[in-house]
Amino acid sequence: GSGGEVEVMYGNDLDTSVYGSGFPRIGDQRPESVEASVWDEYCRSPWNLNNMPKLKGSMLQAIRHNINGVTVPWLYLGMLFSSFCWHFEDHCFYSVNYHHWYVWSCSSFFLL
Repeated sequence: GSGGEVEVMYGNDLDTSVYGSGFPRIGDQRPESVEASVWDEYCRSPWNLNNMPKLKGSMLQAIRHNINGVTVPWLYLGMLFSSFCWHFEDHCFYSVNYHHWYVWSCSSFFLL
């Protein structure tokens, strides 16, 4: 059948120091609804994308400056049907991606 036209919105390379990454950083203000112990656990987790370049054994520790997309995570936003092309990472670095899944409800987003 004929469904009409679909417009797909996508945002890439958003600076997580401005927009956030979905992962808390040490020094970020903790929401009152989150227990301090849980907040601290996520701030210090090795799986927190903000911490990965600073982990013991990471060669990225040698970089003394913040480099977006290398030592600072990039944020990508996409809606249904948006895509991210397969590609080689700069300098053949590995890539780690974390997908947050949101559901639109009234005027709020909820993390599933």
